[in-house]
Amino acid sequence: MGAYLFTAATTRSQMRLTPVEGHKTADRIHTWDACHSLIVCANNSDEAQKRFEEWLCTQPEEDNPMQIQIRRIVAAQFVDQLLTETEYAQINWPLIAQQEESFTATTPLDDFEQGYWVDVNKVVPVPGLSSSIETLREGLPEEIRSSLNWLAAKQFLFLLSVLSPPPPPAELKNEMAAEVSDAAESPDVTEPEQEDMDFPELVDKDAAVLIQARNSVVAAWLWRRFAANTPLAVNAIRIDPWCGVMGAEDASEK
Repeated sequence: MGAYLFTAATTRSQMRLTPVEGHKTADRIHTWDACHSLIVCANNSDEAQKRFEEWLCTQPEEDNPMQIQIRRIVAAQFVDQLLTETEYAQINWPLIAQQEESFTATTPLDDFEQGYWVDVNKVVPVPGLSSSIETLREGLPEEIRSSLNWLAAKQFLFLLSVLSPPPPPAELKNEMAAEVSDAAESPDVTEPEQEDMDFPELVDKDAAVLIQARNSVVAAWLWRRFAANTPLAVNAIRIDPWCGVMGAEDASEK
């Protein structure tokens, strides 16, 4: 059984009572865009996406129904090892889910000290990787270093996405399209639909990684070390907070 990180953009519409002129109310349709992420454990990617789409389309418990349009979904399979500051271990999804639920319920979170605001691609570059966490810390600018949590006893879960390489420049794509058009019998070339990038989380991903670390900079450093001798070593990365998991109880049965 595998685990997959899904992110989707949706457009939602719902009839709601809205104040109007004269202190009256009227039924009006409210429409808004939203971005949703979820970890799904399943036997394969098709099953996982089906469960994710069902979750996206879950209706609210209230009587007022909602129209839900799924605009775009991106997915990536998790590396099967949990990266920590001391070891690499097989991910135990039921245990992770239980621990994170308990942690979230009892611990007030300070997203700032976790460091989601840091440009980890800039401060943890592939060349010149620091040899230790202390060296990494000393090499950071003071304004970044002083704002992050550095207590080894205070650990957080980070979702690291290994981003897919960017598409070729528009000029190159046009040249490629022209070459295909010249070679084909028909002069028409169908361009792919423009990707829905209203939300930065919707960037295409090659892999997802679960990391336990004291801050996002250390999480990025752990990944760079783990992937140093793999084809993914040079890929840009993105780090997001824990978003919840579906099907963890099924993973325990495998």
